[in-house]
Order: sequence, then structure tokens, then C-alpha cells
Amino acid sequence: MHKKISIDVTLVSGARTGLLKKTLESFSERLFRHFSLETLYVNIDPFEGGTAEVDACQSICRDFFPTVVANKPDTPHFTKAVKWLWKQPVSEWSFHLEDDWVLARDVTYDDFANSLKSRVVQITLMTKEKNWGYRSAYHYEPSRFKILGKDLGKGLNKKRPIFTTSPSFVKREFAHRCAELMRDDLDPEKQLNALNPELNQYTARYRNHFIGKRREYVATDIGRAHREDVGLKKTVVEGNSVWTNKDE
Repeated sequence: MHKKISIDVTLVSGARTGLLKKTLESFSERLFRHFSLETLYVNIDPFEGGTAEVDACQSICRDFFPTVVANKPDTPHFTKAVKWLWKQPVSEWSFHLEDDWVLARDVTYDDFANSLKSRVVQITLMTKEKNWGYRSAYHYEPSRFKILGKDLGKGLNKKRPIFTTSPSFVKREFAHRCAELMRDDLDPEKQLNALNPELNQYTARYRNHFIGKRREYVATDIGRAHREDVGLKKTVVEGNSVWTNKDE
């Protein structure tokens, strides 16, 4: 039997009971059972639902976790949700999740332990959206190699590590400090990697290691299909994510 470690879980959720249940069923079966679960910290925004749906989502969370601490804001705000969540963990490592992902395979303790390299503070599940065609096990900003002005092809800028709010293990101190430095007026993922100089100066000293090889999609986003079904579109306006009806 493999060793287990204790982790907290941080979860960004809308008032979307169907998506949330699918997500928690998948991660409970294929990831959480390989670890000892401490506290679930969940932010449930009244997004795509009202008070009844928010309360129903909290009830679903209690079906999967022994201890649940819920934040239920009056209005949705993705960045504030991430900031609140990343301030909460007590365990050395937490697992960060949103309510619209499922797993394609098991993610085990060995997957986690094998990623614990120097300066690694985030361990991210490979997804199709990362469009990762490089051999590196670390997520860096894609760039071009140039010598004396001659373009030698694509490469990676190892001075600019990339971090994410997609499914990942996050080290406590890193999460806490990022939350302190995040601005409310910018999308959390976009400012982790650009737009927020003070935050970017802090994150530049660390690394993000993948679980999954290039083009091996360990986690699948089910939120995009859901948005199509309900007629929502996501756009970025002045560095922040905005959801609107497709016909607007």
C-alpha cells in the first residue's frame, strides 16, 4: 500500500449542482482516495443559480468531505474566490480544483511524490488547454531561440515559469503569498503569469511541475461544453474574465 499524506482541498464552485457532483465523483474516485483528506475549503458563488442552489452545492460537498468550510458571497467574483481559498490551507500541500473538471486516469501519491523537485511549489495536471508540445516536465513560457538575430526555433523561457488555477497541488506558503499579492481587478491566472509585476517577481523564483506527459490529458474541462449548453460565453475584459450570454 502506498504512503498517504494529508492534504486540504480548495474548490471554486458556482451554483451548479450537476457539474459539481460530476467533478467530486471523479476526483474522489481517481485522486482523493490516494490521499488523507483534511478540510475542504469551498467558495460557492451564486453563478448560474441562487440561494437554494448554493446551499445544495454545500450539501453535496458534505457528502464527499469530512470537514467543509464554505464561503458563500452575495455576488460572484472569480478572483476574490481564489484569493479567499488560497489564504485558507493549513496542510503543507493542498489540491486546488474548480467545479467543472473530470479525470481521465488515477492520480496517485507516487505521481505527486515524483514531482517534488527543487523549487516546485505547484504540481499541475496536464490538460488539453495547456497545448503543451515540449519535452520539459516544467511549465515555462514558450519563446523563440535567437542568436545574433537569427531565429533558431521554438523554446522555453526558463526565467518565466507559468502557474495556474486549473487542477493542481499547491504548496501552502506559495498559495498564501500569491493570495496576498493578487489584485481584485485582474483574472487570477492571468496575473499569476503577467499583468501584476509584484506577484510575477515573487512567482519567478519557483517552478510548476506537470503530472502527465505532453499531450497526455490527465484532466478534462467539462465547463466549456456546459457553457455551450446553457448559452454562456467567456471573454477577457481589461484583464478580467467576464461571462455573458452568447447573444449579447
